[in-house]
Amino acid sequence: MAAGLQNQVPPESPSYIRLPTPPQSDEKKLPRVRGHLPVPREVFPRMEGDRKVRANYIKQTVPKPANPQPPKNETQEWKQKMASTRRENLELGLKELWVRRNRRDAVRNARVSQKFREHNAAAKAAEREDDRLTRSTVLESVLDTKTYPDPNRFERAEQGRRKVWAIEAAKRGARRDALMELYINASNFIVTETELKAEIERVFDAEFFKKQGTAYGRYGSAENVWDVHGKPTSIANMLETTTGASTKIMDVYETEYDRSVKRQKRIAEEFTGGKME
Repeated sequence: MAAGLQNQVPPESPSYIRLPTPPQSDEKKLPRVRGHLPVPREVFPRMEGDRKVRANYIKQTVPKPANPQPPKNETQEWKQKMASTRRENLELGLKELWVRRNRRDAVRNARVSQKFREHNAAAKAAEREDDRLTRSTVLESVLDTKTYPDPNRFERAEQGRRKVWAIEAAKRGARRDALMELYINASNFIVTETELKAEIERVFDAEFFKKQGTAYGRYGSAENVWDVHGKPTSIANMLETTTGASTKIMDVYETEYDRSVKRQKRIAEEFTGGKME
């Protein structure tokens, strides 16, 4: 019989391999409780007070017969006894529940009051000596959390105001220089189609760079813009130009008069605050 039951257990079941229970195991597996208990309703609502323990509530809930008659048989007598018992049980049950509720409220209120007194006394009690001796030291400057005004706030505000004024003045100067440069360069703007065609013919001429070199006094074969104007000037080139050790053709043929004109033009631009043609 046992072999037949063991054969009925599938292999995926935990009981397929029987293991002995250790003797020291005293685990108690409680039965699984399915479902949930309903929330108990409040027999005596707070708004009603003791309405259900009054005599008129019992009379209205289980009223007695208006015209009581003697029982005619045992069944009627039994029913009358059961009705009277229900009235008594309802009245006694409500009164007992009311007494139990008052007793529970009194116990809870007493416990809450006791805890309140204990907490209040602990809050107002003086610091214990062991707490005072083991308390970490806190500096008075740390305890002072008040925000004090900066004594130098007006000076810093004035510095910020001057800084903003300087920035705005620099922006105005840059805009003024840009407008002046635009005004100076406007004399060379191309505004008609005829001027555009003439400029295209002049710039894209095969002998343009040679003519430019001849106009600037660059004798020799000028084939591109670098031969005419030279490469972008670096710090080393500036030093070579100053010392007269430059190897560029444009610097070799540049006279002191040309360099003086450039310097005076830059100085005049700095003095006048605008570009000069």
